[in-house]
Amino acid sequence: MSDERAARDRVRVIDLRVVVQIVVVWLVMGLSAMVVGWLVLFGFFIKSAGLVAIGMIGPFAVIFLVGTFTPKGSPLTQTAGRRVGWAALVTLFGLVGAVFYMAVLEASEPAKPPTLVGIVGLGLPFALVAAVLAHGLVVRLTAGVVTVAAVAFGIWLPGTMPADDGASRIAHAKLPGGVLLIATPEGYDFPRLTVADGRATLSYSSRSADQRLDWHPRLSLEPATGETTDLVYQRNYDDHVFVRRMGDVDVTAVVSDDADVDAAREFVLSVRPATDDEVKRLLPRAPGRNDRNVLGRFAATWTRLAE
Repeated sequence: MSDERAARDRVRVIDLRVVVQIVVVWLVMGLSAMVVGWLVLFGFFIKSAGLVAIGMIGPFAVIFLVGTFTPKGSPLTQTAGRRVGWAALVTLFGLVGAVFYMAVLEASEPAKPPTLVGIVGLGLPFALVAAVLAHGLVVRLTAGVVTVAAVAFGIWLPGTMPADDGASRIAHAKLPGGVLLIATPEGYDFPRLTVADGRATLSYSSRSADQRLDWHPRLSLEPATGETTDLVYQRNYDDHVFVRRMGDVDVTAVVSDDADVDAAREFVLSVRPATDDEVKRLLPRAPGRNDRNVLGRFAATWTRLAE
């Protein structure tokens, strides 16, 4: 009788006990995400590898119990000693997959999936690891193919959505002339930007008292009104005022008359279009736009733990 059972097992492509083990791992890890997932997320947020490890003790214990009750699902779950290693592998590499899954979700915003989909998805990486370690060549190969396909899809999908870039931020802010102009004088902090009533104003603060532009120079950007492109100098109470037309924008530099007038002139002449990084520092993200770099998000999550 035992010989007949062994013969049936050899003929069977996928053992039902393997399927049960994989499905149970999937379900319990999805449920574990609801219970202890917040602790792991908090550990990543505060850059604490220790807290992440503590948060994964519970899932590790649950996975070990799954292996105990489904010992025939994998060659690594047939003895207690092997089950420890199996549970550790499923926990560790499953966590790596779950972090990748979260990176895909974040990069795919604002298209947020239902909560149930998010929970089920968090359990999938653990199930795939269990499948790779399971009995049966067909199961292991299938799990490998599904893993590669899931990673490729996760990287590709966010790239089909509108990305966050400088142009979208400028368009959303409705800056004069559809461009952000900036100057970065030496010895001054990166400017603060305010936008109101069709005018953008860049305010600067000096790092010391002996700067050429005095304490608080500023630039104002408004729709161009004049025809001349020549640099125009005006005296306004206690300030040096230079007006320069750049495309469809009038750039007005206002500098205290305690500063040298030549320094004020150099200030307005140094105005240029802002780089993409500078735009992102000064303007908020436009609705529906996000950083679609999944691999960058994934790497940054782990890098934070090493800081």
